Amino acid sequence: MSSDIAIGIVETRGIVALSAGIEAMIKTADVRCVGVERVTSGYLAVAVRGTLAAVRQAVSAGEAAVRAHGELRSSQVYPKPHPTTAALLDGPETARIREVMAALRGEG
Repeated sequence: MSSDIAIGIVETRGIVALSAGIEAMIKTADVRCVGVERVTSGYLAVAVRGTLAAVRQAVSAGEAAVRAHGELRSSQVYPKPHPTTAALLDGPETARIREVMAALRGEG
């Protein structure tokens, strides 16, 4: 994994706020959504991957969008993630999530 790669995670309450955050992150910077997870009842998290600068910009935009549409629980940018940590986002669970997201966009 390249040393300029980073992972950004935004956690929110509610699907509307999460959707707004994802839209803002993807439209604002050159990042790829690598995971969406249900944390607990009503709380969800999204993870994006890209260059450090792009992830920082995306997370900032995502935070603003989430605050405008709901509750921001937390966010974090992880520069130069350890390969084992980054591999957790490439597992079979996130592959299924990516399939669902593609189907919602009409790609599948």
